[in-house]
Amino acid sequence: MIKKIALLLLLSSFISTTYGQKSASDYSYIVVPELFEFLFEEDQHQLNSMTKFLFNKYGFNAYFPSELPNVKRCDGLQAEVLGKPGFVYTRITVIIKDCYGEEIHRSEEGKSKYKEYKKAYQDALRKAFTSIEGLGVRQKEVVAYEDDLSTYDEVNDETAKKSSGTDAKISVLGMTNFPGSKFTSYELGGKSYLLRKTMEGYSFYEESEDAPNGLLLKGVIVIKEDKAIYTSTEGVEHNAGFMESGDFILESAGSIIRYNAAN
Repeated sequence: MIKKIALLLLLSSFISTTYGQKSASDYSYIVVPELFEFLFEEDQHQLNSMTKFLFNKYGFNAYFPSELPNVKRCDGLQAEVLGKPGFVYTRITVIIKDCYGEEIHRSEEGKSKYKEYKKAYQDALRKAFTSIEGLGVRQKEVVAYEDDLSTYDEVNDETAKKSSGTDAKISVLGMTNFPGSKFTSYELGGKSYLLRKTMEGYSFYEESEDAPNGLLLKGVIVIKEDKAIYTSTEGVEHNAGFMESGDFILESAGSIIRYNAAN
């Protein structure tokens, strides 16, 4: 009896692990870096271009970051290539990760005996892709969006819904509890944002280490006849509103993004 229970638990665990994890075919694209960490130049030895080519060849929709259309981050995967030159062998491993950095697949190690770096890396890369070819991936069609707000991944979408306690049918019209403070802080999806009051309305920033002063301008809000119009830095307009709780609301194509007022 004990053996039977143990077997059932083991089988249950196997089924959960096997069917709970997404495959590469459940995503619509993969991003290939233009510079690998073990190299010194972009597309050195044409290795980045070859990686992108091989992903496309074996059923992926591969992009360099500069080519990526306006898509949801968690609709796609990230490629990582590890390289290690050696006295006898040059070794390459290809890793596929989701938007959370979790591994979806790690290829078998490709090895090459060529002495010339370019030949060795390319040969090892092709051999590493043999196991990826065996996955039989057929990624879904890429869905691109016209406005920048649609690029929020599923985590942010769910955070917005849970924090609002409502669905996308909410309207921002009439939400005119405009902040009187010079600066107001907000949070969404683990990121921090700052609203700065101006003569015309407000400027909206995302805290970013990549920005020169730590703040990346996302858009501006102009107040017209008690109506707030948000214009993104890409020039796309959206209705905006402020709830009694202090939360900041953006309305985009029938969906709602809610930024929680920070304490």
